[in-house]
Amino acid sequence: QLAANDCSILLYATNNQVAIERRILQTLLALPSLDGLIVEGTKTALPNPNLDLYEQLRRKKIPIVFFNGYYTELPDVAYVLDDNYGGGYQLVDYLVQKGHREIAGIFKCDDLQGIQRYSGYIAALLKNQLPINDSHVYWYSTETKPTLESEYPIQQMLHVIEGCSAVVCYNDEIANLLVRTLLRRGVEIPGKVSIVSFDNSHYSDSALLRITSLSHENANTGEIAARLLLRVMAGQRCEPQTIPWKIIEKETS
Repeated sequence: QLAANDCSILLYATNNQVAIERRILQTLLALPSLDGLIVEGTKTALPNPNLDLYEQLRRKKIPIVFFNGYYTELPDVAYVLDDNYGGGYQLVDYLVQKGHREIAGIFKCDDLQGIQRYSGYIAALLKNQLPINDSHVYWYSTETKPTLESEYPIQQMLHVIEGCSAVVCYNDEIANLLVRTLLRRGVEIPGKVSIVSFDNSHYSDSALLRITSLSHENANTGEIAARLLLRVMAGQRCEPQTIPWKIIEKETS
């Protein structure tokens, strides 16, 4: 979208680290010309120490569009989000219709996506009058994610899902890890445990079993964010957009 509108693109990666985000924002503020910015927020579930730099960008009238997360401390921001709450709700409802009553969850704690997906998961459990059990929810963060395949975190994860017949995973990458872990231990999927997830990414089809996952079908969050930025740059006022999901049923449920 941006290239088609004769925009030159600079790409920076924060690796979900606020210190790197700060250095990038300082670099952008020093540029002689900057017409707009698309941002995937960094640790959006936590207070952000870089709001002062975002405020400097806003004072310079530089349009900003967030996707996959945003900072609630910044008023009137344009953003594009997955329907994370609705997705968590939808996956639990799907599992309940399959006859599951004890449903575990694995979520990321430092991004808005993880918190919203957990919120939808909890709301659907309440709606279906199912037990809410903190011991059946496993949380991880950006920093702990690289360790998830080591023995102690694996044992913790297995302990959390013990006694549950289904698991809602934060994304396909985590679901892929869980599928591999359970199959290595001889656990039948979906006979013993069903696994569902978000994103319908390549991870959902590269696992030993193809993972049931939520998909946006033809919608692309990045492309929608680019279109939104072009509209904001043209002086249009744009409302936040939320993209709904559709369940793609595969082998793990």
